[in-house]
Amino acid sequence: MPIVLNGVYPFNFDLIANGGQAFRWNRQADGKYTGVVKNSVFEIYESGDVITIESSGGDKEEAFIKDYLDIPRDYNQIEHEIKKFKELVPAVSFSSGYRILFQDPWETTISFIISANNHIQNIKRTIENICMKYGEPIDFKGKIYYAFPSPESLADVSEDELRLTKCGYRAKYIIETAKIISSGKVDIYNFNNISTEEMRKKLVTLPGVGRKVADCIMLYSMRKFDAFPIDVWMQRILEHIYFNDRQVSLTKLQKFAEERFGEIAGFVQQYLFCYARNCWQDIVTER
Repeated sequence: MPIVLNGVYPFNFDLIANGGQAFRWNRQADGKYTGVVKNSVFEIYESGDVITIESSGGDKEEAFIKDYLDIPRDYNQIEHEIKKFKELVPAVSFSSGYRILFQDPWETTISFIISANNHIQNIKRTIENICMKYGEPIDFKGKIYYAFPSPESLADVSEDELRLTKCGYRAKYIIETAKIISSGKVDIYNFNNISTEEMRKKLVTLPGVGRKVADCIMLYSMRKFDAFPIDVWMQRILEHIYFNDRQVSLTKLQKFAEERFGEIAGFVQQYLFCYARNCWQDIVTER
């Protein structure tokens, strides 16, 4: 039986699936989205405020997928809070329905190591290559999908072999991080009850993880909603809105965002990122 979620608003899975936070969702010709989350395949169809979900695990996955999609959170209230910043009203209006997914920390860590200096289509392709080569197969509607491989699966791979997945120089970082996590030296599944700053310090000890990647990991898999990842799009939009298009250091931008937006900084970041990436030409011609 499909899982049917009624009265979910605001919700826009086109924005969610293509917003740069998760890389394993693909739109099908019929408008449905298919994606692999942990060890299950999900198919999501959105019609108005009704979301219909089919899963390789059946309706027993309902609690899991609702948590993953952040269904219990009141995004009406979040959007209301962000709109108190008048300069952000256009971003919220465009990005309304965006939600922050609750993803697996290990998969998120590797995905964002791969994302460094990379484009979304390349990231998606590399992750899919890694999953097909090292992940466990999952049968869904007669088609084989692949789960994201475990740390142990990647810890013993040679760098030359992993490079065949088109991950390039990041192969070394992926393998070294897999070894650290599989050994338990850094337990990314046990970061509860520590501050965002302490969590960030632990994450940046992993090879290939800098400030921006650490903030992505915290925001997308650890529910640290005060994390504020800054990439080139975020730098552009912040400089445009708040600094009259003057170039500003990343350190200053980070401090500005944390102080201005506080505990909802991560939500602000997502709405702004989505807005900037999709509407940049319109934004810069408005002034």
